Amino acid sequence: MPLPEESSGVPAPVLDRLGAAGYRAMIAGVRLGVFTALEAGPLSVEELATTIDGDPAGVRSLVNVLVTFGYLRRDDNDGVTIAAAPGPVDSELFWHEVLFEHWADIEDTIRTGTPRRGFYTWLSERPASGARLRRMLAGAAVDLADDIAGALPPAATVLDIGGGHGDHAVELCRRRPDVRVTVFDLPETITALREDAPSDRVTAQAGDYLTDDLGSGYDLVLLFNVLHGHRPEECRELFQRAAKSLSPTGSIAILDHDREPPAGLGPAAAGYLGMFDLTLWQGHGGGVHRYTDLAAWLGEAGLTETRVAPLAGSPLEKLLIAGRPS
Repeated sequence: MPLPEESSGVPAPVLDRLGAAGYRAMIAGVRLGVFTALEAGPLSVEELATTIDGDPAGVRSLVNVLVTFGYLRRDDNDGVTIAAAPGPVDSELFWHEVLFEHWADIEDTIRTGTPRRGFYTWLSERPASGARLRRMLAGAAVDLADDIAGALPPAATVLDIGGGHGDHAVELCRRRPDVRVTVFDLPETITALREDAPSDRVTAQAGDYLTDDLGSGYDLVLLFNVLHGHRPEECRELFQRAAKSLSPTGSIAILDHDREPPAGLGPAAAGYLGMFDLTLWQGHGGGVHRYTDLAAWLGEAGLTETRVAPLAGSPLEKLLIAGRPS
């Protein structure tokens, strides 16, 4: 059925079904190379079919859907061109796999409160998906690095808790020559620390940050994209542990999504946060936290002086920086 021009009187499930069809058609276009083929300019359906090695009738049917949903347009010469390109290929394919594969048994997780298999177990079974996520995270670290480096307080020694492959550690060292970083994460992650991490300034330490000794005397502790993998009680315990690893004048810096998006971003922001939150529940039993709650939990750990720094490159994420009263 055609996409309704007005939603009035159209049942919401029908609109949702149409949206899912448009999304799935876009993914088919990405996988088949439709958008790549059209980057150089318009092609007829027959030329497009030849370029992507597709059946002309099937390609025409797909093009019709992509035109209806605004991804493609037809020109006056019956050529097809791009009207609205999808997002980065890694991101589009990764989120499609999450929503249609990782969410496959989400009803069980909602019912029981326990994921049947964790997110990283799921990823380990899909090397291509894991590689996409790695590229996405590395790219995000680059995009936010200037804002982050400018907002963080002075620090010579940094503990990057749950720092994964060291993306943020490497980018911070590139922008702050005074910094030395210890990346603390599980053994299977630490062994894959980025090859371009400077060995004299980035050190890997294997362990479980929820139970193992984190060390002491650090000027700054980073908790970047870590807390959304944990429930509130674990976050509060982690803040207590992180606070003990600080020097008397040290600070904790959090990078994450805020469950309360900035005003003016519209319903799409709330929708994205809801999707992300449910994905975290399915993968970890975690979720997106409110920064007001994080600030309160930091206060329980003695870090009552807090400030929030917005990030131009990602309006749904913020830096929350907390220290002890001076």
